[in-house]
Amino acid sequence: MQSFYKTLSALLVLTMFITSYKADDTETRPLTVESNHSTVQFIVPISNGITRVTGKFNEYSIDIDYNDEDFTQSTISATIKVESIDTGIDARDDHLLTVDFFDVEQFPEITFISEEIIKKDDSFLIKGKFTMHGVSKTIEFPLIITGKEGENTIGFSSRLTLNRVDYGVGADFKHSSMENFLSEDIHVEIDFWTKKKKI
Repeated sequence: MQSFYKTLSALLVLTMFITSYKADDTETRPLTVESNHSTVQFIVPISNGITRVTGKFNEYSIDIDYNDEDFTQSTISATIKVESIDTGIDARDDHLLTVDFFDVEQFPEITFISEEIIKKDDSFLIKGKFTMHGVSKTIEFPLIITGKEGENTIGFSSRLTLNRVDYGVGADFKHSSMENFLSEDIHVEIDFWTKKKKI
């Protein structure tokens, strides 16, 4: 009987060691965007693509619980302050903040929370809940790790297209003299790198 208890104790210790090893192996560490060298930009085709307008958001946060061994076990969340929109023309930015478009007083933030990360050759497919103008939808988009410098500085890049009307942004806006003046499809370009998040 004593031998049985020794064997059982040894098995329990081994199990605890293996469990602890796996937990350590899948640990994540919190990283956040370093906004001074990052960009959240959008491109809007105008008049059936004859020209285009570009803009960006100046205030945002992107946080990653980063897994070194397996990035698919990481999580990503982002928050954009709508009032920080910047297209280079103040009057246009003011109009975009009104009820005609973003309605910033009622919907001050755009958010994203990842639900799944899938490896795709040399890149990743990010799936998660995207909320804009009070409308939440599950979206997916590609993400590339562009490089690393040290332990916490990691570069990321993504390109995606969103239909603004799906979220009610400018759904009723009509140009006074031109059909299809403002494209429904908005091209989004996100480039950022990270630093260690202070907790």
